[in-house]
Amino acid sequence: MKKRFVFVFALCLVFTLSLIYAEDYVVSNSADWQDVYSAVLYANLRGLNSDFLVSTSHGPTLLDGINKNNDLIIISSKDNPLVFNYPSLARSKGFNSVEEIEVSSANLELIRELPNIRNFIVVGDAYGYNSMAVVAYSLATDSWVFLANRGNIDEIDSILQGRADKIILYGYVDSEVTEALSKYNPEIINTGDRFQDNIEIVKKYSTVGSINQIILSNGEFIEKEIMQGKNTMLFTGRENVPPKIAEYIKSSEIEIGVLIGNELIGAATNIRQSTGINVMVKFARSARERTSGVSPVEGLDLFYIPVPNLNISVYSIKYNKASSRLEITYKSDSNMPAYLRGTITIITPSGPIRVGDLDEVFIAPGDFKTVVYEGVVISGEEASAEVYVLYGESPASLDRVLQGTYEIEMVNIIDRCELDIKWLKYNKQENSFVVKLKNKVSVECWASVELKDIVINRITQTIGTEESEKLLPKRSKRIYMYELLTESDLTKNNFIKVVSYYGERRDSLVNTKEVRMELNYQRFNFLTYIIFILIFAILIFIIFFIIARKRDKDDED
Repeated sequence: MKKRFVFVFALCLVFTLSLIYAEDYVVSNSADWQDVYSAVLYANLRGLNSDFLVSTSHGPTLLDGINKNNDLIIISSKDNPLVFNYPSLARSKGFNSVEEIEVSSANLELIRELPNIRNFIVVGDAYGYNSMAVVAYSLATDSWVFLANRGNIDEIDSILQGRADKIILYGYVDSEVTEALSKYNPEIINTGDRFQDNIEIVKKYSTVGSINQIILSNGEFIEKEIMQGKNTMLFTGRENVPPKIAEYIKSSEIEIGVLIGNELIGAATNIRQSTGINVMVKFARSARERTSGVSPVEGLDLFYIPVPNLNISVYSIKYNKASSRLEITYKSDSNMPAYLRGTITIITPSGPIRVGDLDEVFIAPGDFKTVVYEGVVISGEEASAEVYVLYGESPASLDRVLQGTYEIEMVNIIDRCELDIKWLKYNKQENSFVVKLKNKVSVECWASVELKDIVINRITQTIGTEESEKLLPKRSKRIYMYELLTESDLTKNNFIKVVSYYGERRDSLVNTKEVRMELNYQRFNFLTYIIFILIFAILIFIIFFIIARKRDKDDED
């Protein structure tokens, strides 16, 4: 009897322990980074372990690393799963409890499963690194992160109504997002510089958690440790560490940095040398598939997220003997505006000559930009240039490096172009700035336009044309730059600095004209006015026609 009691007690104990041990385990099955981010965030806010697929072939391997006693919750994309019928594969791998949640938009749907969440962080969905920067703070403050744009802000607004205690707008978001959420009186962290924004959120995290140890990354991929939020993340930059990041580290309590991914070792090395903190590199994990011999390792599970493409190259370097000017032309292969600052060392038989930029140079996406250095004297017919250029998304965050040695082409050209900037207007119907340029000479000229220090969505920035425009001899042309401005933006831009770069060669706009102009507004474009006039003329004609017919009828009577 006693043995039977012990046996029954043991069975009950095993059963009870199995129930305690079995936990929900979330797995994301989607090719959409927003689904992956949201599913892992959902799991961490619930206090659950989680993983995510990074490819179709990753499906079986991922399951090999998860304890079979866990109850799987697979969050699959309805439209874009990486593995179809993933629950079936999980059951074949030995999982007994498998639940699948299908989502069209995990970011908007999973928050409905977290009714107790009343704090929210809103970031723009176009800049994935902003969502990564806020992970630790969101988990420390039980906050859901919305990935917002002008298309989904109405649905986000409907979710927030009645349950939003605190909202933070972080980084750049569409102006429609800012306008829609202004009624909630959100805290706004948006300096126009992603590195400074990152520092600000780390400062906020330091009030709710420890920053003795931080994660170093570029914010361009989802990784499990980053998403757990145990340590906040500081951006390293790609190749060059922005001085503000190094200065903040030196002035803070940070002692240890954990670098995620080995492609940033160069930047992390710079941080260690310039700040003195200890830096460890996490670049691999133990293999999930066991083999004989030495235990192998495998790469980290990294889900790369879309980030703006930023790439600048040297298009040409010319020395114009006619004007004693060095002309270096850069080409932007970026899909966003960029800023650069170069140092050029000219190697000549008589010795080196060094020139450079005192201020950051703006270059529009897909455009050329020629930087001219006056008063350069190069004797002889051969010379080369050692180019060292820092560039980045904002003037204060030049985190990338362009470096190389190039031959200098000798030319002897007198550029005859002259132009006037006649006026500047903003067309509310077309959401565009319009600048009228006048070619004053009898040769074809090419020109591009920049508008500097414009306030858009609370941020001071520069916008410009994405390619140079042809101006026929002695003719004028309207140049359009499309940018949505709210009424609030318009009131903050009464005067604007207009800069035109121009020249006879399309890829060498070596002349510059700069004026400060008052911004006038157009409610409609020229074609609309013509349509109004035609409609008015037709109405007048109809009225006169009716009057004439009535008179003829009266005469007949």
